[in-house]
Amino acid sequence: MRLKHVLVVCFLALSVLPLFVSFGMLQSYSATQYRNQIEDKLNAVSQLAKQRLTAAIARIEDNTTLLANRTLLRQQLGEYAQTREYALYDTIENSLRDAKKGMEQIVDISVFAPNGQFIASINRTATSFDRAMLKGRDRIVFLRHSQELIVRSIVELEFDDNIVGYMVADFSGDFILDLVNDQTGLGETGEWLFAVRDENGDALFAVPLKYDARAAFIRRVAKDRLDVPITQALLGQEINMANAHDYQERPVMASTRYIKSMDIGLVAKINESEVTAIIDEANKYLVMLGFALVLIAIVVGVLIASLIAKPVEQLRKATQKLASGDFDVQPVEASWREAKDLAASFTDMAESIHDLQENLQHKVEERTRDLDEANQRLMEISVRDPLTGVHNRRYVMERLEQEASRARRYNGQLAVAILDIDHFKQVNDTLGHATGDEVLIGLAFCVEHTLRTSDLFGRIGGEEFCIVIPEADKEGTLLLIERIRSAIEALPFNFDGKQLKVTCSFGVVFLAEEIDSTMLLMECADKALYHAKETGRNKIVVYNDMPKDLLAETSKDNAG
Repeated sequence: MRLKHVLVVCFLALSVLPLFVSFGMLQSYSATQYRNQIEDKLNAVSQLAKQRLTAAIARIEDNTTLLANRTLLRQQLGEYAQTREYALYDTIENSLRDAKKGMEQIVDISVFAPNGQFIASINRTATSFDRAMLKGRDRIVFLRHSQELIVRSIVELEFDDNIVGYMVADFSGDFILDLVNDQTGLGETGEWLFAVRDENGDALFAVPLKYDARAAFIRRVAKDRLDVPITQALLGQEINMANAHDYQERPVMASTRYIKSMDIGLVAKINESEVTAIIDEANKYLVMLGFALVLIAIVVGVLIASLIAKPVEQLRKATQKLASGDFDVQPVEASWREAKDLAASFTDMAESIHDLQENLQHKVEERTRDLDEANQRLMEISVRDPLTGVHNRRYVMERLEQEASRARRYNGQLAVAILDIDHFKQVNDTLGHATGDEVLIGLAFCVEHTLRTSDLFGRIGGEEFCIVIPEADKEGTLLLIERIRSAIEALPFNFDGKQLKVTCSFGVVFLAEEIDSTMLLMECADKALYHAKETGRNKIVVYNDMPKDLLAETSKDNAG
C-alpha cells in the first residue's frame, strides 16, 4: 500500500469517524431538546386550561352563592317548611325566575324541602335529589350529563339558623366543550381529555373524544391503569408523561391536571408519532449539514495526504532514477517537520471551529434571553404606576373598555368606583411630598389586597384611584367599597412620631342603559365623587342613587 493511501485511511479514522460520532451525539441531544420544548409547551397549555376552568368554576360558585343569599327565597322556604301551603309553590317558582334574571348561563334552578321533597323549579320539571351527596358539606359542584353537559351546584339553604331546604342550580357546561374544541398548541393529533370518577372509582370520560364522538359518560378507563394519563390525573398527579397509553392504547405525550373542587381529571395529549415527526423534520437539516461536513473532510484529507506524500514520491522517483544510472537528480527538499506542522495546524483549525461554534451559540442564547427579559420589563413598566406599583391610567381605561363591552354584550353587570384621598394637599404641604408618596403607596397596597382577583385597580391621577368591578351586583359591590373605605380609615400611618389619619371619598356608578360608554362611566363616577366631597368626605356616593336634579345636571353636562 502506498503512503498516500495509508495517510488517507489514517485521516479518515482520525477525523471522519469522530465527526460521525459527534453528529450522532448532537442529533440525539437536539432530539432531547425538542422533546423538552414540546413537553414544556404541553405543560403550559394544560396549566392555562386548568386556570380557565378553575376561574369558570369559581364564577359558578359565586353565582350559586348569590342565588342562595336571596333572603326572600329563604324566607318563603322557611314559611313553607312551617305551613306546607301549596299556594307557596307558585310564589317560590316566581322567586326562582327573578333570581335567574341576568344569569344566562343557568339552565335550571330547583329547590327541595329539607327532607328532599321537590318543591319548584324554573322549568317546572321535577328532578330527584339525594341529600347524601353533600357528605356533610353545605355545598358541592359536579358534572352531570342529560341531553347536554351540565355543571350542577347544590347548596344548603338556611333561614334563622335553620335548614329550610336545598337549591340545585344547573349551569351550562358549554365552556368545557369550547375548551375541548380549541386545540391550539396541541398539533394535528392532540386533544383534550376530561374525566370524572364513576361509582367504582374508574375514569369516566365527560366529553366527546376526538376519536370517539360517543364517549361522553359512556367510555371508561379502569382505575388500576396507572400507565394511562387520565387515571393519573384523577389521582391528583399533575405530571408530564412520555410514551404513555391513551384510551386507544396508542403511545402519547401527555400533561395531566387535577381540579380538586369538582374531582375532575384534565389531560392535554399529543401522539408520540407526531412528536417524532416534528423532531425528524427539525433534525433533517442537521443531518444534511453533517454529511456535507464529512464530505468536505474527506476531500480535505485526500488533498492533505497528497501534499504530505508528494516529497516521498519525489524521493522514490529520484531513487529509481539513480538506480537506472542517471545521476542527474535534483535534490528533494522535504521535511517531516512540515508534515507535523500541517497536522498540528489542521487540529488547531478543527478545535477553533468547534470553539467558535460553541461561543456563537452561547452568545445567541445570551442575547435572546436578555432581549426577552428586557421586553418583559418594558411591558411591566408600560402598564404599571412607577410609584405605587398598581396599574396606570392607560391600562385601566383599556381594560374598562373591554369589561364594559363584555358586560353590554352578555347583559352582565359592571361597576366603576373612583376614590380620592381627602385633604391630600394638606399632607403634602405640611408633611412633605415624601410623606405623601408613602401615603399613596400604603393606600394602594391596602386596596389591592382587599379586592378580589377578578377586580381591576389602578392609579389614574395624583391622589385618584379607580376600581373596576365586573359581575357587580349592587349590594355586594357597596359592601366591598365600604370594606375598602373602612380599611383605609384604619390604616396606621406614623411619621416622626405623629399619627396621621387618612380617609377617602368614593364615587360609584353602575352600568345602565343611559350610561353606555366608558367615558360616560368615568364622568358619572367622578360626579358622584365630587358630590361625596361636597357633602362631607369619607363617604360613598352612588351616582345611580343621586337626586334627580343632580343627575339632570350631569346629563346636561355630558350632553354639552
